[in-house]
Amino acid sequence: MGVKGAAIATVIGQALTFVMSMTYLFRAKNFKINKKSVHLEASILSRIISIGMASLIVQLSIVVIIAVNNNLLSKYGYETFASTGVAFGSVIPLAVVGIVMKVFGIVVSIVIGISLGGQPIIGFNMGAGNVERVNETIRTITKIVLAIGTVFFLIFEFAPDFVISLFGKNNSPEYTEYARLCVRIFLSGIILTCFIKSAAIMLQSLGKSGKSTLLALLRDVIVFVPSSIILALISHNIVTMLWASLISDVISFIFAVAFIMAETRKITQELSI
Repeated sequence: MGVKGAAIATVIGQALTFVMSMTYLFRAKNFKINKKSVHLEASILSRIISIGMASLIVQLSIVVIIAVNNNLLSKYGYETFASTGVAFGSVIPLAVVGIVMKVFGIVVSIVIGISLGGQPIIGFNMGAGNVERVNETIRTITKIVLAIGTVFFLIFEFAPDFVISLFGKNNSPEYTEYARLCVRIFLSGIILTCFIKSAAIMLQSLGKSGKSTLLALLRDVIVFVPSSIILALISHNIVTMLWASLISDVISFIFAVAFIMAETRKITQELSI
């Protein structure tokens, strides 16, 4: 059904998700929704905002990335040529990056879902002073998200054509060439990305909303956006600019590891006293 089918599928997905959410809220066994439940309290609201800010930034940052990329791709697409000697133009890169960002979003959503699932476990055991349980949960989540990242990394690097074919076949040689490069380069740091996204959620669980927000901003805005612009301005090449993703992943991963190690060490010392 083409674009019409995509639009219908989007609305169906939103409607089903809404029904599932409302069903859960009003049929939950451990809490009940009533008029008092929706009454706003400043103290509670401020805590919700501070803790949830990182998740908000993660979602908004995808929009920022798309906006910056679209402008750069449109500007330098005609200056970058495929192996066929034909310029990629603007339509092909925009379509390809749109697909890659959708795939990226799916992977990130899986990681965020798993990390959020561990949030109440970390929070409960933090309150109970169970240090070993907190550390065990963090280790378990980390192992799972790294395993997920590894699986997707292997798919992206060794089967990019499979990923591309999910969004259509019989494409031009230029489209296929840029799509392969985009999948392999832009998503080459997906293992690091998985840990970074998970670390931001785990820092939230530990009550470190400031570090969590900084980590979310670091990967998707502070490092990635300037790197994309600088690489594009220097090279005038829409393939070279794809490496900005790996650059931001490496830098942010270093900070993520440092943050998590520092906080777990601190928690162990404080709760053991």
